[in-house]
Amino acid sequence: MVLEFDPNKSKVRQLADAIRTAISSGEYKEGDALPSINKISSEHGLARDTVYKAFQDLKEKGIIESAPTKGYFVSNTVNNIFVLLDIFSPYKDNFYKELTANLPLNYKLDLYFHHYNKRSFNHMILDSIGRYDLYLITNLTNDIYSDVLDRLDNSKVLLVDLGKFKKDKFSYVCQGFDTTLYDCLTSGLSKLKKYKEIDFIIKPDSEHPSSSIPYFIQFCEDNGFRYKFIESDFGYSDITPGTVYLTANHNDMIKMVKLCRSLNYKLGEDVGLITFNDAPMLEVIENGITVISTDFRQMGKLAAEYIKTRNKIQTYIPTKLICRGSL
Repeated sequence: MVLEFDPNKSKVRQLADAIRTAISSGEYKEGDALPSINKISSEHGLARDTVYKAFQDLKEKGIIESAPTKGYFVSNTVNNIFVLLDIFSPYKDNFYKELTANLPLNYKLDLYFHHYNKRSFNHMILDSIGRYDLYLITNLTNDIYSDVLDRLDNSKVLLVDLGKFKKDKFSYVCQGFDTTLYDCLTSGLSKLKKYKEIDFIIKPDSEHPSSSIPYFIQFCEDNGFRYKFIESDFGYSDITPGTVYLTANHNDMIKMVKLCRSLNYKLGEDVGLITFNDAPMLEVIENGITVISTDFRQMGKLAAEYIKTRNKIQTYIPTKLICRGSL
């Protein structure tokens, strides 16, 4: 076990992380005795209390145990997984629930969210180095690779959800946002034809990938639809019968439903409504909200399989149009 202490971090935490890494790498196997508190203290110049606290931390996590005649020993091989997602949402909740449901109890997941904040994203990844067996990460954006990922062992990283950038050295389970939008709208063309115009409600600073916009334009032009983009806060004057509204997020979708109710416009007849990313609530709002979505549960299952087998995976989860009453 190699120890090189960073003076800016807690020695207790660094020692606990080093022991946990040694267990994960197989240096100490289940049932093996660990060096005594006195031995670690003398070999690494640490106070006995520091070593004791590190052992207690590992004991509380179920990684090691102690017995009067055995001292401290490895109780179970615990796999520590770093999970960094973009935001909490109903569809990411589906992903996480499916992920955890398909993992044995000896896998411990630490869940974080970066909220598209570059400083937080970089800090959390840098702070995680050496502390985890595997890393599941949703990149900061869909279109631009984050260089901080180069600090991680790419054989231990699974990129999830976003990832239009070049990522051949990583495992990934992602969704598409470009041609998939064109294909999804094409699959619903028979229902869309009863409308004359399709308006895309997407703000300039939207987290939804802007790379989907050219494919939206191409679909409208190929199929004879008028179209426009609504980028600022919209209101009653923006809603016109005979128009389908495509909303980039659920907040705008809910606002559109409320405005249509106030105007006595019936969804699926007077106006159409499509949003992205399925969630249970979308099945019950009005007569159901039509959605363009990938299967986040399937994404969670594949992520769990990667964690258990550590077999490299590189796949895109299909995206489809789920037609409901709003179209």
